[in-house]
Amino acid sequence: MPSMIDMLDLSSDHTPILLTLNDTSTATKNYPTITPGKTNWKKFSQTIENAITLNISLKNPSDLDSAVHSFTNIIQDAALDASKNNSSTTHTTYVLPSHIIQLITEKRRARRIWQRTHLPSDKKHFNILNNSLKNILRKYNSDKFHNYLESLSNTDNSLWKATKNILKEKSKIPPLRYPDNSLASSNLDKANLFASDLENRFSPHLNFPTSSHYSNIEASLLNTLPMCLPTKHTSPSEVLNIIKNLKNNKSPGHDLITNTIAKYLPKKAILLLTYIYNSILRLFYIPLTWKHSVIILIYKPGKPPNQPSSYRPISLLPTFSKILEKIILKKIYPILNEKQSIPNAQFGFRSKHSSLHQLHRLVDTIASSLEQKKFCSGVFLDVAQAFDRVWHKGLLFKLLFLPTPLFLLLKSFISNRTFSVRCEDETSDPHPIKAGVPQGSILSPTLYNIYTADLPQSINTTLATFADDTAIISTNSEIATTTNNIQDHLIQLQDWFSLWNIKVNENKSIHITFTLRPTTTPPVYINNQTIPIVDSVKYLGLLLDKRLTWANHIKAKRTSLNLRLHKLRPLLRSKISLNNKTLIYKQILRPAMSYGIQLWGTTKNSNLIKFQALQSIYLRVLSNAPWYVSNRTLHHDLNIPSISTLASYHYNKFHKNTFNHPNPLISKLSSCSILDNLPRRLKRKWPRDLLNNA
Repeated sequence: MPSMIDMLDLSSDHTPILLTLNDTSTATKNYPTITPGKTNWKKFSQTIENAITLNISLKNPSDLDSAVHSFTNIIQDAALDASKNNSSTTHTTYVLPSHIIQLITEKRRARRIWQRTHLPSDKKHFNILNNSLKNILRKYNSDKFHNYLESLSNTDNSLWKATKNILKEKSKIPPLRYPDNSLASSNLDKANLFASDLENRFSPHLNFPTSSHYSNIEASLLNTLPMCLPTKHTSPSEVLNIIKNLKNNKSPGHDLITNTIAKYLPKKAILLLTYIYNSILRLFYIPLTWKHSVIILIYKPGKPPNQPSSYRPISLLPTFSKILEKIILKKIYPILNEKQSIPNAQFGFRSKHSSLHQLHRLVDTIASSLEQKKFCSGVFLDVAQAFDRVWHKGLLFKLLFLPTPLFLLLKSFISNRTFSVRCEDETSDPHPIKAGVPQGSILSPTLYNIYTADLPQSINTTLATFADDTAIISTNSEIATTTNNIQDHLIQLQDWFSLWNIKVNENKSIHITFTLRPTTTPPVYINNQTIPIVDSVKYLGLLLDKRLTWANHIKAKRTSLNLRLHKLRPLLRSKISLNNKTLIYKQILRPAMSYGIQLWGTTKNSNLIKFQALQSIYLRVLSNAPWYVSNRTLHHDLNIPSISTLASYHYNKFHKNTFNHPNPLISKLSSCSILDNLPRRLKRKWPRDLLNNA
């Protein structure tokens, strides 16, 4: 249904009205591409082979920029030349059966006769033909749709495309508001407004650290760097191996060179690309074209759609830039592991670390306090735009432990970066990035982990971080003691945040006390502001209530899953095969429900039944089973385990992977009993109790 909104624009004497029509047409967007049709990859490779010259000089940054520019142009021209002759064959024609076309012709002839004569008999004949045509078209379209559903398969990705189109939020960016409350209606105006907003976002916070700290960092960066051996060069085989492992469905950067195009480069191009990468490692300079990103904006549900801040930026980087980042990251990892630069409490973006490991640590601590009749206070901090506002000079200061060649290379990597915003068919002018780790970059999470590696810890509290999600918890038999421990740690963190120009959203941070005893929680402060006290907190995708019953999490997740079922119900009730329906449930519906089941799977049966009932509804819908078929029979015939069985299976699998883990905080989870082998006081289950159900 169309919707009409009064824009209430006070800058005009008129009242503008925004009319939104729910267009369900199948028109496709024309995204920029250099392969508009079916590509002749043999011709593409041969064209590049003939155009590339390996005998080039790369002795300075300008030579590198010229070589990259020339290499990019050769690939773009070759891709267009190999595809343009086939672009006209990409359109298909919609043809109706001959008997329907004949009936349409007869109906139109009857209508012309009736309009000329206005005789009742001619009108009756026209109405008969018109109604007959409607019935035939309705049956034809229905049969065609059913045939389409029956043809869906997971082998050609048609099943996943159909499911994605159903679940995808279809939204169009409406007119945006300028700061003066006027409207930006055209795509170019929207792109420029987004770019201005992002330029402010990609700038350091205004609360710079003290002058003495700033001067020390400036002096350290101006010191002479130590002599060091050059970085080991990469090889064509390494570059080729990285290219082979690239995913095909990734969007390209501003050069429009996709991962698929990179996979069809001839050996001569791989040699030239390796030569360019080795020159970059030798000259400590990354070409400017590889430091420019194109940003598209994705709407955040529930936010005001006319505000630029209500959209999440997604950066599209050149493919060859991302390959270079993988090469650099491979050289940094051994140094980080050798010097243990990343603290054990940081679980984000690290190999063999997951959000469930961090959540299990917190659940263990909370469970231990509840069993001992203690209080467990926790503060969950919200860091404002953590990745986007990293202070560059502070980051460079913390990178000084790296060998000089890698330090200079990363210095070039984060400096002089630019971006443009693309809105539909328009692109904004380039804007500078003055702060932050590059969004969409493979190196960015590691750089952020290095920047926050010296986050203060306390012997009286437990620190748990996953990227920028920071939690502090403290356990004691006295609520005042736990609060004081948290407050002391917050004071240390407040000073550290001030030194490194990091801002915390005090109003979005959360303070909660996990306990089974009625109590009043004393407040804690950061930056002289009280952190709000709540009864439940969402951390890493799970809702933790103060009694750790998981009731709030199950209720919220059940609501969101009902919405997903409502969207997929027509597909699950259609004529697609039962195997495909079961596959949709296993791959799309159940993972959304079972996230964190290793932890919340120990909730009491009255909560667990809510998810079990939801699974039974799913199975009944997809199998179209009559009322007299029992849920037990449905689970058995479709080979779907119950929720309790699924929880035991996942926890046993999860628990096995904690043995001999390099992180001692995770290897500690491999014990078969709760922390410190405590005597059990409560008639409750904890995650390790699922081991007995294996």
